[in-house]
Amino acid sequence: MLSRIYTPRDQRESGFTLIELLVVVAIIGILAAIAIPVFLNQRNTARNASVESDLRNVATVLETAYTQNGVYPAAGVDLTTAPYGAAISQGNGISVTNNTSSYAIVGCNAESQEVYVYDSSQGGFVTPTTQTCPSAGIVVVAGS
Repeated sequence: MLSRIYTPRDQRESGFTLIELLVVVAIIGILAAIAIPVFLNQRNTARNASVESDLRNVATVLETAYTQNGVYPAAGVDLTTAPYGAAISQGNGISVTNNTSSYAIVGCNAESQEVYVYDSSQGGFVTPTTQTCPSAGIVVVAGS
């Protein structure tokens, strides 16, 4: 009988107290508050990386066309169709402006809205001077 009265607490009762459960829930809430913004930022980073990749892809298509034909594609040409076949990621918008000796490609993702500019006369990516995002999926040459 006395051994029953003096049994250690962990042998008599099992389970968690309300305070322990509240502490665990608070810790999980704090971790979620930290993890969710980091996750959302990673999604935007991935979207922006896809825009940069698409800009490089279109630049390669333009340089290939110039190598084969001696001129960049004319105004009004859709670079996503044959014979060019530029692949554009879903949600990205790209527009091209060219002249006889160089071109500029502007692109952004519809969700992140960060504009990127690739200028061949300056050798690559430059700081955008415009904040206008091209329509998603359109790659039509403007200029001449």
